[in-house]
Formats: sequence, structure tokens, C-alpha cells
Amino acid sequence: MSGSADAPVLIVGAGPAGLATAYVLGRHGVASVVCEKYEGVNPHPRAHVVNTRSMEIFRDWGIADAVLREAVGPAWGNVVWKHTFTGEELGRLPLARDEEEHFGSVSPVTAASCAQDRVQRVLLDALRQQGTATVRFGVEVVELDEDESGVSAALRCADGAVEHVTARYAVAADGASGALRSRLGIEMDGVPEFGRQINVYFHADLSPWTDRDPALLVWLINSAAPGGIIGMDGGRRWTYNFGYDPEAETVADYTPERCAELIRRALGVDEVEIEVKSVGTWRLASRIARHYRRGNVFLVGDAAHQFPPTGGMGMNTGIADADNLGWKLAAVLAGWAPESLLDSYETERRPVARSNAGFSVDNAMKMAECGLGPTTAAIAQLLESDDPQVAAAERARLAEVIPHQRGHFGSIDQEIGYVYGADRPPVAPVYPRSRGAEGGRPPHRWISRSGQRISTLDVVARGFTLIAAPHGRRWLEALDRVAGDIPCSPVLVGRDIDTADEDPFGLGEHGAVLIRPDGHIAWRAPAGSPSPEDDLERALRTTLGAVPAER
Repeated sequence: MSGSADAPVLIVGAGPAGLATAYVLGRHGVASVVCEKYEGVNPHPRAHVVNTRSMEIFRDWGIADAVLREAVGPAWGNVVWKHTFTGEELGRLPLARDEEEHFGSVSPVTAASCAQDRVQRVLLDALRQQGTATVRFGVEVVELDEDESGVSAALRCADGAVEHVTARYAVAADGASGALRSRLGIEMDGVPEFGRQINVYFHADLSPWTDRDPALLVWLINSAAPGGIIGMDGGRRWTYNFGYDPEAETVADYTPERCAELIRRALGVDEVEIEVKSVGTWRLASRIARHYRRGNVFLVGDAAHQFPPTGGMGMNTGIADADNLGWKLAAVLAGWAPESLLDSYETERRPVARSNAGFSVDNAMKMAECGLGPTTAAIAQLLESDDPQVAAAERARLAEVIPHQRGHFGSIDQEIGYVYGADRPPVAPVYPRSRGAEGGRPPHRWISRSGQRISTLDVVARGFTLIAAPHGRRWLEALDRVAGDIPCSPVLVGRDIDTADEDPFGLGEHGAVLIRPDGHIAWRAPAGSPSPEDDLERALRTTLGAVPAER
């Protein structure tokens, strides 16, 4: 490729990770072209968990409220095990109460349940309002080549016409079944496929039961139609998920009529109108790309990693990928960071994906205790036994093991405790009085700025943020001299923010902390320094690989 590029960044795929990458780039003033082979946002909901860290990121982007408007309300925060949807309850976990009591002390937000198609629409609306990205639906990237100067791609439009575009970088966000990763010659490692699921999206009025006892997720353990029913909007939108054997049948065998009949069996009632909207499939596997980068092309989201759904980490890991990669691409394109910064995307995000994969697989194995997965038939047989003592014993066992599944439905350490750095574990424990691990996000405390109550997370700017202790003005003076073109925002405790009698960042009287554009702690000095300029220069060199004065 030679000459000027048609766009700085070409993004292949308009799923959550692709749209999020475009949005982060736009926040830094970088234009992108997003190509999606389908004609619009896929209305099939698929994922629905927006975890605590994703909600913190959305809060920073200014779209958290829009996501919450599309989310299921907190009254639905129950996970219930039942024989059928309308039948006997076997156990439950009250998630909303647990999150309020535990998670609320370490974050300004809590996780939400918002269907993936609604998350995508919120991101798409925000992108269009931002006006920096061009999103093209019905356009498939059929060829992609890269060399040292950039990438060139062939686009096939819905009418069959082929266009050629060039870009400095490309982002493959084309999902688990996308072709770009294979074309780049990047292999996957991990746990091979260990199951398949059918995912039926349907509309139905289940209010006669949910009005009395709303539940976000109902696990069904029976011999007629086991699986899980998920409420996608607290109204008429639902998914029904269950396992199938691809050696014996195909997705095509599950016609809308057959699926409607299975749903009625799962509900335990016949007199319900079921409108099957679409039928999809899910491969249960845990695989991670060996490399997240090939030349000028980067993998994000499911193109880079695939987890079983137990734990809800898939979409959320992709959103955090975008938050990490987006600012780095923008920094290199703007000229205030060297090309080598982009290598840190893989070294930072891949360990997090491995940790999330292990978490998800562990959850899948543990859920077998509760009759989900390969144990369903055996446990259902015990529950439905003609021997009342056998059935009662199994019900008692389930009542004992179900409460131990709480970590599956929200681990605050896993969601917000991940840290970056080769010499650090990928996840650090999070506790209410934490002051933040280097490489991780800052701690959350409620503080004051200009008389308004804000979170410490709200102090972070779009560029770097240097927060100095009350007697740390020398750090801010040093920043003026070493920052150069790097966008940096100075914050002095006591002048710009009021932390009352707390020291949430662990600065003491003279320390400072440098926070990256993605909200992770790059460096901290717990005390003053005889040479603050040298220390800041070294911090920037470590974070970006360059010093402005040397450019």
C-alpha cells in the first residue's frame, strides 16, 4: 500500500467490540470506517450481562444512563432454579440485594442486564451523535492485506459492487465465526469445544407469573424441556437456551413450531402464545488467539477470545479490549506515542482474557452440581423419581449447593480487579478501602468537585491525568515541562477536588499518581521527589515508550 489512506482505522464488524473501538477512537478525534456484512444490528439478543467494569466504562463515555434505560430493572435481579418456569422452585439467588450490599462500596455503578442488541443500538446512536465514524451495514470485507505502511481491503457491498479502501490500521471485530483471524494465520489455544446450545429468541406475555415473582434468569431442571429462560426486557422479550447434539441433529431441525412447543414444555403451561423470532446456536468453548496483532491488524472481542457463557465475560472483555486499544491507536496516529506502544495491547489484554477464560470454565464445571450441562438428565431423573425419599434427598442437595453458585453471577475481583503489567497477576483483590493497584483502575470513593458529589473515577480525563497531593504542586509544575504534546490534565487535591479527610489515592502529603486515558494507573509516587521531572519523564517513557523532549 502506498499513498494516503482513505481512513486512519478500518473496523471489521459492528458488534459491541467493533462499535466500542470506533467510539473510543472518536473520543480522541480519530475517524474510522466500520464495515458490517449484515444489513443492521442483529435483533437476536445473545449476551445480556453488562458487568460492573463495563458500566464504569460506559459511565466515562457518557452512555451508562442510555444503557440503563434499555436494561431490565433491579426488581428482576433474581436467579431461580425451578422444575418448570411456572412450577416448583428449587432454589434462588437474590442478585440485586447482594450487589447493592457488596459491590456498591467499591464502584459508583452496579452491573446491568441489557440485551446485546440494545447495547449495540446505544453504541450506534452514540457513534452517530459523535459524528467521527462512518458505519456501513451490508458491506463485507472480502480481502484484507497489510504491509509496513498500512492495510488495504476489498469491500463487497449489498448490490455486489466491490470497493477498495486503504487505512493505516485495521481492527478485526468480526466475532468468533469471522474469517479474518484465520486469514491472518493466527491460531487459537485453549479448551476445545465441549458442547453446543440452541438459543431461541421469542416474544411472549409471561406477566401472570413474572408480575408476582420477577426473575432475570430461570434454570429449568426437568426431563421434558430443560435449559434456561432469560428475561431480556422485563416484558415480552425472552431467550430459551438448551443443549443439543450436533452429531444427531442440526439447528435447522429446530423449526419455529418445534421451538414453540419446547418453550411451552419449559414453561409448564400450554395456553401461552409464543412468537419465535429467531433461532441461533452457541458453541461452548474456551479459546484465545495466540496473538492479538499481525502487523497493522488487531483482534478485539470474540475474534480474539471465546468463553463459555457461564460468568457473562464475553461481551464485557471485548468492551475492555476496545477501551485499551482505542486510545493507543489514537496516540500513535496523533504522533505523541511511538508505534511500539501498540505491542502493549496484546501483552496487557491477553492475560486478562486467559483469566476470564479460566473463570468461565470453572463456573461451567461448578454449575454441573446444579443440574446444568451433562448432569441435567441424571438430576432431573432423581427429582422426578417415583420414590419420594430419592426426590426429597435431591431437592435438599440442590438447596444446599445453589447458594454456592453466587460467584458465577458476579465476581467483583474478576470484573474490576484486573491489572496490567508483566510482573503482576492478572487480577488483584478489590476491597472497600483499596487505594488501587498499579496497573489497575483507581479506587472508588465519593468526593467533591466544585461542590458536586462525584466518584474518584470521574476525575480521569480523556488524556492522561496527574493527581497530586495537597503539597504536591511540584509534580504539576514538572508536568508542564515534560508533557509536550501528550494530552494531560493536572489535578491538585484540595484545589481541584475535595477528598475530605480521606486519602483515596494513597498520595500522602506530597505524592502523585498518573492515570492513563483508559483509567488505569500508570505510575504512582507515594511521596515527594528531589527530581519530579525525571520521575515523570521515566513514567511517561515506561507507559508510552518515548519522551516528548526527544521526539
